[in-house]
Amino acid sequence: MKPFQRILLTNDDGIDAPGLKVAEVIAAELAEEVWVVAPEHDQSGVGQSISLHSPLRVYHHGERRYAVSGTPADCVLFAMTEWLEETPPDLVLSGVNCGANLSDSVMYSGTVGAVLAAAHLGLPGVALSQAFLDRDAINYAPVSELAAGLIRQLWERHTEHCCWNLNFPDLPLARIKGNRITRQVPGSIRRARLVAGRDGRNLSYHWLTFERDPDSIDHPQSDVVALRDGRVSVMPLRPSRCDDDLADALWQKGEW
Repeated sequence: MKPFQRILLTNDDGIDAPGLKVAEVIAAELAEEVWVVAPEHDQSGVGQSISLHSPLRVYHHGERRYAVSGTPADCVLFAMTEWLEETPPDLVLSGVNCGANLSDSVMYSGTVGAVLAAAHLGLPGVALSQAFLDRDAINYAPVSELAAGLIRQLWERHTEHCCWNLNFPDLPLARIKGNRITRQVPGSIRRARLVAGRDGRNLSYHWLTFERDPDSIDHPQSDVVALRDGRVSVMPLRPSRCDDDLADALWQKGEW
């Protein structure tokens, strides 16, 4: 028996991304009905941003399958407003992202941003990301074979928590040792970099990039170390960025 009646599926790599096709198969294993509402183009790195300065356009790509000219968060909000307000999904699934979303990158991820947007609407969500060593030969077998079963386990064992970031290592299935609950340990991004260039009219432009050093992270509960150890990283997320412990401590001291 499938655990969900309806899944809303999105991503940040775009409607034509190979990882989305993988996610559609996973979603079909879990739900009786799957809606795909994904960005028209690649929206990697947009986090939870929404489009306030440009209109949204929607393009029909088949039965319950649409592309939206916006961000992953836009796609979730658009779907919930246009089609699913009266019949909300039981789960919002985002991915499968081309590449891992770990450490500092989690806050920038559009894949994760869609899940957080869903959580703000009271909807449970799961972000799926597949690590790779060679972008030209991405192996989606780990997420393809393991994601549906893992999501079933999470819903059976942790029904009180509804928001997850799952990362799958780039390893043969036989070498994956299992799952590990992880936390977001910063330190993989050392600094931002600008790569300068000139366009066809000799006007300057810059590409923003990062200098990364994930090997510097050695915290045993970090998502980076989990993948390094051959484990699937299972990270619980929360939509609030408030430091609740500090807020409570300062509250006790009173106003000033």
